Amino acid sequence: MQGKLMLTQVVKALLALAATPALGASFADLTALSLAAPEVVRATVIKTVRLKPRDAPGIAAGMTRLLVTAATTNAIAAPASVAPKLSYLLDVSLDEHRKPPKIVGSDVLLFVRPGGAPDQVALIAGRGTMPWSAAAEATVRTVLTAARRGDTPAITGVTSAFRVPGAVPGEAESQFFLSTAAGKPVSLVVLTRPGETRRLTIATGDVIDDAAKPVELNTLLWYRLACGLPAKLPDGIEAGAEGADDWAFVLKSLGPCGRTL
Repeated sequence: MQGKLMLTQVVKALLALAATPALGASFADLTALSLAAPEVVRATVIKTVRLKPRDAPGIAAGMTRLLVTAATTNAIAAPASVAPKLSYLLDVSLDEHRKPPKIVGSDVLLFVRPGGAPDQVALIAGRGTMPWSAAAEATVRTVLTAARRGDTPAITGVTSAFRVPGAVPGEAESQFFLSTAAGKPVSLVVLTRPGETRRLTIATGDVIDDAAKPVELNTLLWYRLACGLPAKLPDGIEAGAEGADDWAFVLKSLGPCGRTL
């Protein structure tokens, strides 16, 4: 009876925090989770308890809710120490036999916020757990390191744009000025020259010069551009048809965001 009471107390503490697991994640997914989670932990699932329907209100059809216990392997990011064992709620799909997947023994990445006790956590954004891999952990660490440096601005919009012809026929340069959360100037430059491939670079200062660099794929900067820029230039920004075409080139060069969260 005491064991059942303790289980009920834990379930109640975590009930509002149940989440559906991600089966995999893109770079953008990992980045979004890494930036949003107060804690990122690598752990191994050591126990699951399937909750009865009465303890899982709001559960979707074809799903069941598990109380998961995981042993902490290491804390990738945390403001304080992390308990050696963590408990959290997880909604999972049932198979054709109405059975949940067997996840005991799985190495996982947990993107969480603290719960009501040191050993209780809440998965964030409904997609706060996924299989661990060395590549996924390396991506998370790289993103968090870049975020801590604070030199990659979060893009909030496009403020202005213009296109100027070059010194020879067919040469032109389009500049797109972006607003950022910190107010740091950022400009995208599209350079067109006869006989050369059109080129996109980014400048992060007040002066646009030869120091402007290409945008490297699967970096925090790329994520904030690919997932933060609008699909078309905002109303009121007059760049002409050629400038609009250069903007389309910007988006094509960056590629799709790929975020599924």
